[in-house]
Amino acid sequence: MHEAGDFVYTRSMNLTNKPAAAGKAKHLVSRSCVLTPPLPWDKPIINESVDEVKNDEVVILLHGLWRSVRAMQPLALHLNEEGYMTVNLPYASFRYDLDNLAQSIIKEIQPYLDKGHKIHIVTHSLGGVVAKKLVDLLDEEAFSQIGRVVMLAPPHQGSEIVDWLGKSTMRPLKGLLGPAGKFLSTENMAKQGDVLRQGLDAAVIMGKKSSLPFFRTLLNISNDGIVSVDKGKLSGTQCFRVVDADHTFIANDSVVMNMVRSYIETGKM
Repeated sequence: MHEAGDFVYTRSMNLTNKPAAAGKAKHLVSRSCVLTPPLPWDKPIINESVDEVKNDEVVILLHGLWRSVRAMQPLALHLNEEGYMTVNLPYASFRYDLDNLAQSIIKEIQPYLDKGHKIHIVTHSLGGVVAKKLVDLLDEEAFSQIGRVVMLAPPHQGSEIVDWLGKSTMRPLKGLLGPAGKFLSTENMAKQGDVLRQGLDAAVIMGKKSSLPFFRTLLNISNDGIVSVDKGKLSGTQCFRVVDADHTFIANDSVVMNMVRSYIETGKM
């Protein structure tokens, strides 16, 4: 199933015998991973399962806009340590429209569907919008293999920042977002609908810590610095939680990681 060039992990390694130092180092590496940009040669990072009970389940991870596959790797390893095979997928988040992004992910997960695996999906930001779309595009047979979906800080009801860029003197910066700078507007996201596909078992986790003061005047009072809490809501979600985390680092927050693991495993947080 693995193609040439795929990066395959079996386990994470301890870098030191000193627990405190190891924890601090792991935290710093985790945060630095989030900030690294996407690279043309990025490949899927696959963490194999060593748990016989869970070896028929695969967790697909999707990063956000202008993030790289490395941004989701700490969470991927956390889930892998719980026995899940994880497939951390890079995708050209700033290059294609929503339909093409969703179709590209479907192509990547098709081999796992063909093998009969149950597919769980964990996303950050734009990745949640892509996941909702790809689930809508699946035929009934493929949809029956989708397990649970956890979306972190997804702008399902559009982005106030994208709206503002479309009207402000900084409009040229909108071009840096690629097609997402258009389809993530409040108006265009409304056309996608705010209802999940019937039968999908999904949860949304939003942050309420705003570490970026620049955008605060554009957002609702409760926000993560990039996305307002209310913008993540979808009809049909089984679980909606708000945590004390910011948009950039929510996927690497230890509390959030445990919430994701719990929901994938039990359907509860």
